[in-house]
Amino acid sequence: MKKIISLFIVGSLAASFALGADFSKKSNDEILNLAKSVKAQDQADLVIEMKKRMNEMKYKDARDFHQQFKSNLRENISKLSPQERNQRRVVVRENMQKLTDNMSGKEIRELNLYHYGKNPHKVHPMDHQNHRVNHANCPMR
Repeated sequence: MKKIISLFIVGSLAASFALGADFSKKSNDEILNLAKSVKAQDQADLVIEMKKRMNEMKYKDARDFHQQFKSNLRENISKLSPQERNQRRVVVRENMQKLTDNMSGKEIRELNLYHYGKNPHKVHPMDHQNHRVNHANCPMR
């Protein structure tokens, strides 16, 4: 059973990269409505398009757009069982990784996509005690 599911996921990933969803011609309202029904294979493309649009908006409009997008996406995902959510999360992360592998660091930072890594809640390496970080001594600086 696990082999069948993994084959299905791999096959759908290959098909999605071959076709590649293009959301650039959609309006903002259509993007928000698509978040309610987007498939896991297209979610990474939709998120990147949403981030691009947010960069062109004023702060308040971008904040409202992002909140509505998240709300619609949650509504879509809430229909799934916990096992389906985990499978979806894996597919979305793999797709996002493949998309960001083709981007420069500057593009990733501009779109605020750097938190889509393997462990988005990883503690800063200098954070040893009670979650305080001394950035002056940070090796990543």
